[in-house]
Amino acid sequence: MPSIYRLLKLNRLVRSNRLKLLLIFMAQLLNRRYYSVRIDPVFACNLRCRMCYFSRSRKPNPEKFSPDELATIAGKLFGNALQVVVGCGAEPTMYAHFVDIVKKASEYSVPHISLVTNGQLLTRDHLNELAESGLNELVVSVHGASQQTYEHLMVGASWEKLHKLLNSVNEMRAVNRYPSFTLRVNYTVNPLNLHELETFFDAFGQYQINTLQIRPVMNIGGEYEDGFSQSDIHTYSKIIDKVRNYCREQGITLLANTDDPTYQRSSKVSWVLNETYKYVSPAMVVSSDFKWKEETLSAYLRRTGWYATMLKRIFW
Repeated sequence: MPSIYRLLKLNRLVRSNRLKLLLIFMAQLLNRRYYSVRIDPVFACNLRCRMCYFSRSRKPNPEKFSPDELATIAGKLFGNALQVVVGCGAEPTMYAHFVDIVKKASEYSVPHISLVTNGQLLTRDHLNELAESGLNELVVSVHGASQQTYEHLMVGASWEKLHKLLNSVNEMRAVNRYPSFTLRVNYTVNPLNLHELETFFDAFGQYQINTLQIRPVMNIGGEYEDGFSQSDIHTYSKIIDKVRNYCREQGITLLANTDDPTYQRSSKVSWVLNETYKYVSPAMVVSSDFKWKEETLSAYLRRTGWYATMLKRIFW
């Protein structure tokens, strides 16, 4: 299990949000690594997945970072990052210099570096270059276990290209030059592809998947809006139990939302998430009032009263 997932497991074991906030406060005070940087170097996508806002409500933004701007951002944020994730709400391989972000994260010795992609534009040369640059985890979005469902939900994607990519990952890892390179699959589940979870490993069991994330669909403005019914939730729980048993037998890390599959609960845990995730895109770096070209993150936190706010949340 990659170290970042051990930390996530530890986070779930620590129930007190006040304690988590205290640890975050101390890490910032002592200049330690404690957050994840999620970066979209360009806000565009080559697909129009039906569950994504790019299918309907959100249009590509031509604005993108220059290499010099990315170097500045890396200098301001990567030094205290536990993780850098390239690709969050868009397709990072649409950006010509996406490999350079991985290289920058490696230069700052970020412990865990991920690339989240639909994989349709990646080549074998890209894989080798990413692995050489220090990528720890390739995260591929796969929202169906059959060609029909996959290509229906991920409009513009090719089932053949997906398997070609996953075969290339297998071949590259067989050489054993990159022992720290891992593969994760993200599967967003909805009523249409729910039952295909039962046959997921029939379709993908030949690939060396290290981590499988199963996440129920959220309404984020996409063309596909069907959420789970109570019957779907019951079926989902039963299928997840089967998938969990298989993953346990195969040594695969399973990340699955079973506590709140309809996303109805609210909690102060959002305070913790806000402090441990730093989102970066051409439209905003961390926060709309962060003057990232002029000040450090520490200077920004002092200027905005972050330390006092955190102490109130911890002790009051």
